[in-house]
Amino acid sequence: MNEDGDLEVNASDLIMADGKRHVTHQYRCTICGLFTGAKVDCCDDECVAPNRRSSRAKMHVTCARQAGLEVSVEGDGFSLACFKHVGCQYVFRARLEDMKEIELQRNSSSTFKSGLPMTWGHASALFHAAVNILKTLGWAWRWAEWWVEAGDNWEPLLEEGQREEDMTEEELKIVKSTPESRCRDARQCRLAALGAALRNRDYDKEEGDDQEPLERALTAVLSTRSLVGPLKKKEIDFFSTWLALAYRSKLPVLGFGKDKAPVADDGFCVHQADASPKYDLGVRPLPGKKMPQKGVFEPQVAEPDDFLLRPASSSPRGKRKKQII
Repeated sequence: MNEDGDLEVNASDLIMADGKRHVTHQYRCTICGLFTGAKVDCCDDECVAPNRRSSRAKMHVTCARQAGLEVSVEGDGFSLACFKHVGCQYVFRARLEDMKEIELQRNSSSTFKSGLPMTWGHASALFHAAVNILKTLGWAWRWAEWWVEAGDNWEPLLEEGQREEDMTEEELKIVKSTPESRCRDARQCRLAALGAALRNRDYDKEEGDDQEPLERALTAVLSTRSLVGPLKKKEIDFFSTWLALAYRSKLPVLGFGKDKAPVADDGFCVHQADASPKYDLGVRPLPGKKMPQKGVFEPQVAEPDDFLLRPASSSPRGKRKKQII
């Protein structure tokens, strides 16, 4: 019963009368865009799905986990959080910070020391972290728009005895940005295009593309401070090397190539300007293929995106109107 005395029924675990479809079959998964399968609401009470007035984002558990979002088991069900409402430990930058901590613990230092030997156990921990980060990056064709619009929930990690109010923004590694500046950054590093290229294993199509071109593309993203924080060159090289190794491993858990999850071929999975798929490079050039003219970013590429546009509708399937004869 609610506050007004009305009976409320939780239908999240119910199946339709036909015994096949879940009650959420009329809603798109906010990640893959498909109507099929059971979906779970974002756990945040204030959540509103893209271009919806009231209902929360609804996601497949498998999609949320693959995209690196927050998924936990509560009782006999799942609790999920969408990109805008995940805990700070789940955002892309935080995952990089966690991987960096693994390496710093090996050195017992606050700086990277290349060339030092490592155990199999430590190498395994780094590789596992790299796989999880790359798996998340493979969905950037989808979440890049959300990041441009809202940023992320990253929070600085404080050491014992540190007080945030006593520290400078530089010490806290705070990088200020706006939707407009993040839009420029996402286009400059070709964040969404890289996600599509990883998803389809486009770096396997020509010999050598999984070496320098891939590492150049990863370096561009890892040099985007608004997304990853103020990384030093040694740190960027460290991440790009390990992420490229994870790609070349061809592990099924990455969800790339023949192991990729199916997504919708309409709605918010295609660009509004020309209906070209966001999840496929199509005629877009491979990120990192061209040598940078200056610094780490390749020459500007004219390619479609939906940054700062009103999201395509995630409304439930409309009922067909009866024809009047």
